[in-house]
Amino acid sequence: MTGAPAAPVALSPSRGVLHALLDAPGRRNAVTPELLDALHAAVDTAEADPGCRVLVLSARGEHFCAGTDLTAPVPEPAAGPEAELPYWTLLDRLTRTPVVTVALVEGRATAGGVGLAAACDLVLAGPGARFRLTEALVGLVPAMALPFVARRTGEQRAFTATLLAEDLDAAAAVAAGLADLHAGEPAQALRRTLVALSRVDRSTAGALKTYRSRLFPRDARLGQDAGRVFLDRLTDPAVQPLLDRIPTPERAV
Repeated sequence: MTGAPAAPVALSPSRGVLHALLDAPGRRNAVTPELLDALHAAVDTAEADPGCRVLVLSARGEHFCAGTDLTAPVPEPAAGPEAELPYWTLLDRLTRTPVVTVALVEGRATAGGVGLAAACDLVLAGPGARFRLTEALVGLVPAMALPFVARRTGEQRAFTATLLAEDLDAAAAVAAGLADLHAGEPAQALRRTLVALSRVDRSTAGALKTYRSRLFPRDARLGQDAGRVFLDRLTDPAVQPLLDRIPTPERAV
């Protein structure tokens, strides 16, 4: 008799900080419905604690996040006229929550995993960090991740990184604006960052994030459009032969 599957995200609170560890290394921490639900729950937990100022996303294993699990059923938008895919909803929420979000990337962030990191307010890249948007190699468009990458790097840099499927190390990611800090000692860099953030109260950080969203607004329908573009490519019969080239254990983008 087997027990219940392990939770894909492990939470640990620590003095105003909630650490959310992506904890499915056997699946390369791929984006699954379970992972998305767990990360939404992490944001819920952080927001519900008035003493929590920071949510830190990190990962166990060689992969920060390998992107969408293509062995899972095709994702469907939530019901309603303004339906968005759950992945987009999470990324958008990370940018809007009053809690400061920090991604500590120490391994590979691939495809949708790049978008997950890019949606965070701060990105710390360890020595082993790599960032690569691979969707175009298999006929897909990173329609949901790209807006969050582009808000960091600028439109053309994001487009080039996607079109060429550039494999960026930590230094290159910082140079591109995709990461904020090349952390030679990730644990120490995170501690320094958390100390700095402790000087800013939650309401101020939330107000700053709200103003940023007003200063640089996104089209209100972009989430719907992005999900539609992603699904149109994913279900296009002409794309299927490209997807079939991906070995089954690696079917995530």
